[in-house]
Amino acid sequence: MKYKIIDINNWKGKQHYEWFIKYAVPYYGATTTIDLTLFFQYIHDVKLPFFATFMYLIVKALNEIPEFRLRIMKGKVVEYDVINPAFTVMTNDGVYDNCEVELKPFSEYLLEIQRKMATAKLGVIVKDLYNDESRMDQFYISSIPWIDFTSATHPMPGNDFDSVPRILWGKYHNVGDKTVIALQIQAHHALIDGYPYSQGVLKIQEMVNDPEKYLK
Repeated sequence: MKYKIIDINNWKGKQHYEWFIKYAVPYYGATTTIDLTLFFQYIHDVKLPFFATFMYLIVKALNEIPEFRLRIMKGKVVEYDVINPAFTVMTNDGVYDNCEVELKPFSEYLLEIQRKMATAKLGVIVKDLYNDESRMDQFYISSIPWIDFTSATHPMPGNDFDSVPRILWGKYHNVGDKTVIALQIQAHHALIDGYPYSQGVLKIQEMVNDPEKYLK
């Protein structure tokens, strides 16, 4: 969990931070449509699981945008070296549980996530499966694979963890000859303005358009 403290006075985001940090609700989000056509063809050909692979590319893409690695920690802005996925898993009892893995090279990540998801589905409470509230070097990720949607909101704790981006996607479906999915990302406006937000979404689309290049 390596990070550096940002010098607010010499940071280009100072004006936005000082403005939006005063808001009672300083976070915002947008729902966009991601084209999965090329991604689906690739994972079908090489027999990769959808959820774990799609999540890997999302996390890998957002890590390339520095603003998505910023967090608020006890009144200071910090930038982590790496942000990891913390995500929900549907258990065999039909309820969601939390799970987390580290962002590693894809082959290592895939082995770890398959092991942890298999345990989580059994409903076994294992300490290292549940979100560790002492760390913010994560994206909070979930999916609603049964429905398509055009907007979404997220429960927020009202503390520093509000600065952790939330990511949600819905049911993939066909539109003409394309396979698409709704993807929603919620960000803290004091840390992530509209431009880096858009860069993150565009980077996700770039990676799912060429998965073989990035799944290494």
